[in-house]
Amino acid sequence: MSQVSIPRWAMSLADLCLLLLGFFVILYTGKADIHEVARATRGAFGSEETDDVLVVEAPADLFFEEGEARLTRDGRSRFAAIGRRAAILGRRVQIESVGKSADAVRFDGWELSAARAAAVARVVKEGGVPAEHIEISMPPERRSPPPPPGQQITVIAR
Repeated sequence: MSQVSIPRWAMSLADLCLLLLGFFVILYTGKADIHEVARATRGAFGSEETDDVLVVEAPADLFFEEGEARLTRDGRSRFAAIGRRAAILGRRVQIESVGKSADAVRFDGWELSAARAAAVARVVKEGGVPAEHIEISMPPERRSPPPPPGQQITVIAR
C-alpha cells in the first residue's frame, strides 16, 4: 500500500471549505441570528463585539511596519474605526501591550512596544475619543499560560 503525500495547504483549504459550507447552511436555515453569527465570526478573527464591549487582540506585527512604531494603512483604519465607534457610544478605551518586539531597529524592544501602544492611542484619539478616556497599560508577562512571543496589542472599548 503506497501512501500519498497531501500538501498542508490542501488540508487548510478543505477545512475552510467545510467551515464556509456550515456557515451558509446555518444562514440558509434561517434559525440563526445573523448578528450573533457575525459576532462569532469577528471573534474568530481577533475582533469581538458584544452589546457593551468591543475587543481587538492580535500580534502588533499585523498592524505596524516591521521594526517601527508606524501603523500600516490597515492598522490605522482599524484603530481609527474603533475610536469612532467608542466615541459614538461614549466608551472608555483601554490599550494593553504585552511582551516586547523582537524586530526593533531604532529602539530596543521595550521602547518599540511602548511607542506602538502610544501610536494606537493617538489614532483612537483621532477617532474622537477624549484623551482622558484612553488608558495605556503594559502589564508584566507573568501570565499563565505565558503570552506568545513578540508584542500583543489588545484594545478594549467599554
